Amino acid sequence: MEARGTHRGVEVSSSAPDALALVLLAAHLLIALALRTVAWPEVTAPGHLWSRGWLMYRDIRFQHTPGTMGTLALGFAAFGPQAWFLRFYAIVWPLLAHFSLLRETRHARPIVRVLASAFFVTLLFGFEGNAVWPTVVMTALAIPIAAELSRGRVVRAGLLIGIAILFKQTAAFVLLAAMLTCAVRGRLRDAARMFLAASAPYALTLGVFFAFGAGVDMLRWTILVPLTVKPAGVDLFRPSAFQVFTLLSAFLPLLVETALERPGERERPYARWLLVVAVGFTAIVYPDFTMLNAVAGVPCLALGAAKLMERRRFLVSVPAAAYAAVFVAARGAGIAAGSELDGKVLFWNDDPAFNRVVDRLRETPPETRVYSELWGNLNARADRLPPGRIYVHPWFDWFFSVDHTGERVAKAVQTPGTVIVGYRRGPRASGVGPYALTAR
Repeated sequence: MEARGTHRGVEVSSSAPDALALVLLAAHLLIALALRTVAWPEVTAPGHLWSRGWLMYRDIRFQHTPGTMGTLALGFAAFGPQAWFLRFYAIVWPLLAHFSLLRETRHARPIVRVLASAFFVTLLFGFEGNAVWPTVVMTALAIPIAAELSRGRVVRAGLLIGIAILFKQTAAFVLLAAMLTCAVRGRLRDAARMFLAASAPYALTLGVFFAFGAGVDMLRWTILVPLTVKPAGVDLFRPSAFQVFTLLSAFLPLLVETALERPGERERPYARWLLVVAVGFTAIVYPDFTMLNAVAGVPCLALGAAKLMERRRFLVSVPAAAYAAVFVAARGAGIAAGSELDGKVLFWNDDPAFNRVVDRLRETPPETRVYSELWGNLNARADRLPPGRIYVHPWFDWFFSVDHTGERVAKAVQTPGTVIVGYRRGPRASGVGPYALTAR
């Protein structure tokens, strides 16, 4: 990263590395390594199976678009099911997002860059962004999308949004927000071009799945199933008062900057497009309101705060900086108080008894089929496949009726030689700790 350009009419040109950016990125990395990483089994288990030759949607039943599972599968195929790879996967995307933020603020005052960086990091980890999850990947796309929209490059912006949609369908909220903004401004042709560009990554991927004989399955599981099958326990958009307050507090600097912004007075990406992208990515919390699903909009919120702090009006920039400092202190204290700084990967290697089950399964022949009733990455950890070449998360019973998936899994589990791992259901059950192992 080089510091080049002008700042308030003064030429700034240097071939030296951006030392402050390197320091801030290093601080981000150290915090991420200290905090726990959450390897959500919903995406890691399909990624492992895909790396072992199973095919999404035909063999692996899940309602998300394939981006997260596909990139995980590539990593598992190259390195095996290793905890370090999951740590890397969770950390690298927000680091790229942080790099984009620092690049866009390279001409700002050092104190502004430090506060914007801290604002980003505290929001990221406050929203549980140290995780293997689609919205975490999409943080790396947020500022580039806003930058392309600010330059009027709607096709490029659409392609980036389309890539985000490949990681989770509800990234289409960004497309909807951007298209509506174009339509309100009378740019209907731009809205249409953006829609076509955003549709291209999914269409191309669908063509690949059709080539492998799973195109219809992909259409069913990524479009029909999410629209017709309601997961149990999902309440429609019922955030707590604290969640609403947190989101409004995070959005406040960008909202103020957008209100103050005048055409042509500020550098790109424009605050109005940062707001559009942030709103679209934050809308992913619908219908199951979890802060993790709002994390993709965090880079835009941090850049909006930086723009507000850089305003020349003393009565605007100083209160904005004070607000950012207080926000960082309050959120940072909450993260430090509520997190276990031990570097473990939750749902992967955090339970000693679970680890002993994994060790026992690794001693079985490689062809042993293992069916896990547990909420965890047992098959991936032990590198053993389920029976019957069909998989659906054992706790997602609302998907069992689709294509008779539940019946097919139950039949496969009865295959002789299958090892079933579940919880002990009686004092005489044998196994390891609270877990029981039963061989068919």
